[in-house]
Amino acid sequence: MKNLVRYKNIEYFMPFLFCNDIFIPLLDKLLENETNPVKYVYGSPFCEWGLGGRPANFKLNNLNIVEKYFEKLKTKYNLIPTLTFTNLNSKYALNDEYSNNLLDVAYSLDCRFIVSTEELFNHIKLRYPDAKIHSSVLLPSTKIVEEKDFDETRFYNEMLDKCEVVVIRPEYTTDNIDKLNKLLSDVSRVEVLINAYCHYNCPHHREHYNSLAELDKGIGKREKFTLCPRFHEGYRSIHLTEKQVQQVLDIGIKKLKIQGRSLRFHMLFDELYENFFNNEYSKEEIRNKSDKICAEMLQNNRKTALFLDLEN
Repeated sequence: MKNLVRYKNIEYFMPFLFCNDIFIPLLDKLLENETNPVKYVYGSPFCEWGLGGRPANFKLNNLNIVEKYFEKLKTKYNLIPTLTFTNLNSKYALNDEYSNNLLDVAYSLDCRFIVSTEELFNHIKLRYPDAKIHSSVLLPSTKIVEEKDFDETRFYNEMLDKCEVVVIRPEYTTDNIDKLNKLLSDVSRVEVLINAYCHYNCPHHREHYNSLAELDKGIGKREKFTLCPRFHEGYRSIHLTEKQVQQVLDIGIKKLKIQGRSLRFHMLFDELYENFFNNEYSKEEIRNKSDKICAEMLQNNRKTALFLDLEN
């Protein structure tokens, strides 16, 4: 199979770090005859700084395993591990020992960090001034709620002065899709989330993540999510269409993010088919090829808790 990738000359951010990472060797094998555009994999083991951002439901106390895991991703698969520190209340956990130790290991291997609060940004920069930080899509979402006269364009340009990459909200993308390159100072470092399914300008965005953080700690209730308009008829999705994605690429944005850390394999595969694979192939063709590759990997005992063989 050739030309499996839909969009060329771009960089993908994929939800494969500490979850669904069987997709890493799978895509490596599927795309052996073409350039693999996946450059970053993001996620987090269970830790205080990652609460609310759908971290893996396990905590890797042995950070030597984490170190080997990162090294494998970088050397064998040419991927950049990007830790999602998306707890909106992380300012209360800046001294968390495990999170800081995880930061130390990741920094030593030149990993990157997606940060959702200014307090955590400052904390990391104080510890490691040259750490590569990505501004989370949650940072402006929080400010929109808290500041009546919030200037989103100004905020993104300020973040572009401070961060390696800036993730812009899907709503901002679609509202300004024909002029993003005029509003933003450096679109080459702008990342666009293309498959978000939340409601347009959801009034409960911050509550979603706080509720997830509570669930992560075992004290929350899933009923809180029914507040979201997307659970009811008539909601407006912020999932970008193929035409909108092409518009984004045409103005010079080359970083696309697919979300789905909490999805099971078949659901995440569907997201990839809709947003990553060339739809000139049928879903069944790609899935059958993928299933064959996965079966071969498992037969060869290439499985660990993280589906990567850390010994080879």
